[in-house]
Amino acid sequence: MNEKELRESLGFKDKVVYHYCSVRALYGILNTKSFWLTSLESSNDSMELKIAKKTIEQAIKELKNEYKETDYLEMFKNIENAPNDEKYVKVRPKYKYYGLSFVENRDSLTHWERYADNCKGVCIGLNIPLIEHLFFNYSLPNITANWLQTSEILYSYKEQVECAKASIMAKIQGFEKMTDNNLTHVEHIFSSIYYSTLATLRPRFKHLGFSDEREHRVYLEEGEAEEVSQYYKRNAELVVATSKELFFNISKNTYELAKLLQVLKTNKKYGVFGDIIRSYYSMNLSEIWSDTLITEIILGPKCFQNKKELKSFLKSCGLYKTKIDVSKIPLR
Repeated sequence: MNEKELRESLGFKDKVVYHYCSVRALYGILNTKSFWLTSLESSNDSMELKIAKKTIEQAIKELKNEYKETDYLEMFKNIENAPNDEKYVKVRPKYKYYGLSFVENRDSLTHWERYADNCKGVCIGLNIPLIEHLFFNYSLPNITANWLQTSEILYSYKEQVECAKASIMAKIQGFEKMTDNNLTHVEHIFSSIYYSTLATLRPRFKHLGFSDEREHRVYLEEGEAEEVSQYYKRNAELVVATSKELFFNISKNTYELAKLLQVLKTNKKYGVFGDIIRSYYSMNLSEIWSDTLITEIILGPKCFQNKKELKSFLKSCGLYKTKIDVSKIPLR
């Protein structure tokens, strides 16, 4: 069984998406084995972060109707009431996001012009499920991984509501499994489900008018890894004995993974982007760095980078089988 077959046997199918950037940015990414996650609040995405709240309200309404004859109904009512939980206010998510965008189109004139130094830059192919696989490597259940997400952006309202419903149910059932159906032993469990769902989904939804972008994102919720680590450490003392070790391990492994990726709050940096100063995190991917992660580099329509020189540089960065291709758009 090769590496790809092993990943697929674990439920991780390869999915290559593309990031457009300048040659200078490519050099920085490869040389440091890191991608920069920039603040979504200081970009054009700030308004889009407000879509999820109304979507979750509709999702809970539909779930209450679908499960009205079951024990879940009371849970949905408690989740719906989360904004009124005054005792939870101190640990509510801060909703400050840092992200990096990818698209499915590897040779788009619009993206070459807009994001790749006016066609003089490059396009990087990244196998995005490998980032998700890090959580598996650290034995972290999906419901604990809301602080760092890789996701496809959803544009239609129907898709967004269905996604919210699935997310809420996955969290409930995940906690049921982790606590041997003793959810009420977990501190503020229903408020936690509401706010973690909101935090997870806010950067995933965009207006339908942008659907032609077919965007994917890697995004970080600042400080949430530390909060998640502390949350499970506190609750390890409250849950039933069979869950204590699991909760302690989640706490420890969450912090260790965030430290490895260099996305703890203490890792925040600042830089000049165009004409403005913005904060960012340099997400270190050295743990999974390989030509399986960085699958190809496409040179833009007006990029004059020498392919042999680039190939030599790729090898010096540990990328021996990463392909080099050239845009088929005839602008040279």
